[in-house]
Amino acid sequence: MDKVSVGTEIYKVRSYQMDMKAKVTLTAIAGYLQESAGNHAHQMGFGFEQMSKSGFIWVLTRLKIKVHHYPSWSDSLLAETWVVNREKFFSRRDFEIRSATNHPLVSAVSGWMLLDMKAKRPQLVDNFPMDIDFYPNRLALPEDTAKIEELNEINYQSTYKVIYSDLDIVNHVNNVQYLRIILDAQSFELRNQYQVKSFEINYIAEALLNDELIILNQKLNEENHILHEIRRNSDQKVICRAISCWEKD
Repeated sequence: MDKVSVGTEIYKVRSYQMDMKAKVTLTAIAGYLQESAGNHAHQMGFGFEQMSKSGFIWVLTRLKIKVHHYPSWSDSLLAETWVVNREKFFSRRDFEIRSATNHPLVSAVSGWMLLDMKAKRPQLVDNFPMDIDFYPNRLALPEDTAKIEELNEINYQSTYKVIYSDLDIVNHVNNVQYLRIILDAQSFELRNQYQVKSFEINYIAEALLNDELIILNQKLNEENHILHEIRRNSDQKVICRAISCWEKD
């Protein structure tokens, strides 16, 4: 298989990927990113199937998405992804999605950890052979992903029970589903009058089938910014934290 240092995919917005405003959902956008990352990693020889044979796996730990413009039904999208760098236990992968006329739609940054599947321990990425070009000077967003601090107050909370369709190939809640769970916990008034301008999430632990999750919100001092946290009810383990930024439609 030919190795391509910048992965490209073409997507078309489907009717089932739209919201009530006839715009593609943020969950669908996150799905495009996940698909692009997986396909490109496979092209380069370190995709899920290739890695799992050697007992390792790439785990998404952080993701930041900035939406410049939401695509509409039947729009054709060009997605590009590339690896920026690797350092200690992590590797940075960036994304850009553009319209058929080359208009910027989405920019995203992600952080990936190399994990020993059996020991469940991080491994040094520098020790893992990667026959790939790195692009340290090509950044989809100027900033790196950051650690999201814990809530210091709770303005709203709701609950959610993990169901079969939330799970991925390793029987954990799929990364994309956390965005859906968090966004679905927000009020209709917020979702109807505003749209997400940016969304940043830290993945901290795994949620499994039938886990009861608690979704917590804290309004931040910055206008239209909300800090989110998902905990497992049984042991209060933090599963993920996120920050969403909203703008008026």
